[in-house]
Amino acid sequence: MYVFNFYPTHHKSHKKIDFRSDVDDLGFLRPWSPQEESGCKKQYETWYASYLPIVVRRRCRWEKENPRRNSHLLQRFVRKGIPHSFRKELWLRSCPSRKDGVWKKHEVPDEVIKQIKLDLPRTFPDNKFLKTENTRKTLGRALFAVAEHIPSVGYCQGLNFVAGIILLVVNDESRAIDLLVHLVSQRQDYYGENMIGLRRDMHVLHSLLREHCPRVIVTLEKLDVGLDMLVGKWFVCWFVESLPMETVLRLWDCMIYEGDEWLFKVAVTLFRSNMMAISSCETIDQLMTEVQNIGTSKAALYCHQLILKSAALPITNKSIENLRIEAERAIPE
Repeated sequence: MYVFNFYPTHHKSHKKIDFRSDVDDLGFLRPWSPQEESGCKKQYETWYASYLPIVVRRRCRWEKENPRRNSHLLQRFVRKGIPHSFRKELWLRSCPSRKDGVWKKHEVPDEVIKQIKLDLPRTFPDNKFLKTENTRKTLGRALFAVAEHIPSVGYCQGLNFVAGIILLVVNDESRAIDLLVHLVSQRQDYYGENMIGLRRDMHVLHSLLREHCPRVIVTLEKLDVGLDMLVGKWFVCWFVESLPMETVLRLWDCMIYEGDEWLFKVAVTLFRSNMMAISSCETIDQLMTEVQNIGTSKAALYCHQLILKSAALPITNKSIENLRIEAERAIPE
């Protein structure tokens, strides 16, 4: 389920968002368009009124300080938000080109091609740009490239949404495909036949939740529910289908620059922010509803505060790797 398309328009003049427009900069329907749920506009306006000054202030700081040339500043600036005009550059900063021979080509099975074709029209079908025939062909070529370069992945449902966002942000087919292949290759064990990486990281998340919000774990164990069933999709799609779009972009800014620790940081912060509602669940249906509601919660919408709270958690790539080693021992063959 795709939640809301909360992506702010950035005008050079820093003017207020044009509420007359039904689509945002990435081509997504705004919450108040006729196709979207009624009643969303006020929630969006309230959030955006608080977020716009942050966007303007951060862009001014980027233009003044130019942290791209100062590695000591860059991490802090990335965590506080990459302006849309710099996002493509920062996302591609450490991305190798396929022209460099980093990835070999493999034959793609017909069944994989068939699966890709089936999902093309299902990929953000209301998006202004992605619903055109030419862009869908570009999306198909991007997903084919993943299968061609990473045969252990082939194609996995959810990657179509990941690819769609990358194409929209990068707006350059060749480099977008480079980035997609690069990012998927870093997490390819999420998508293999037995999804061993996903199973492992659900164990890791379970350990982190036990440490940072144990009441959630008490509820999960009482109802005998695994995290893979509840939030496996968060990690498979890197939150694309689960959180507001601006929140996804802010999360990806950090994840692309710093690594997988951000998937765990944000997941833990979201659970902590909704801990009371989750811990009060008495049935599996109630639990699944509450977890689904996380995507529309205030904690998920107010992305700047979410990222800052997540940054404060003592969760690092090193601690994640140590927990992964422990988790691999616990996962049955």
